[in-house]
Amino acid sequence: MENRTIFIAYLITWCAYVIAVHAWAHRKRLPTAGVAASHTVPTVVALTMTYVFLIAGGVTVAQFVTASEAGMDMWSLWCHLWPILLFGSAVSAVVSVIWTIVACVKKSLRRWLPITLAAVVMSVFACLTVGANFPDA
Repeated sequence: MENRTIFIAYLITWCAYVIAVHAWAHRKRLPTAGVAASHTVPTVVALTMTYVFLIAGGVTVAQFVTASEAGMDMWSLWCHLWPILLFGSAVSAVVSVIWTIVACVKKSLRRWLPITLAAVVMSVFACLTVGANFPDA
């Protein structure tokens, strides 16, 4: 994996993000379902990339694993998941921006503002992380 640094930075940031968001929600007594929805896409990206690259030993360049059937399977899996994760994280970023704007405008939703801002940042970071690890032949 060529971009391991950005991926490890994403994982560390994601862990802190999930803990902070749930701590804020607990403190402000916000519904758990909304909090879970705010970090669904960044969590899917983190768990998928952890499995493909850290657990299964996948890489982004097919030439690195041509001698290994399991390696080619992981590369193929990443090749198929990459556009889905990239599109999903981009959509998540747009939805999070809209949610942030609504939280700014509606006074009753202002206590959600830290969660929505964090969701925007993590969705953009997820999109950048997935984009930086594009599959290559």
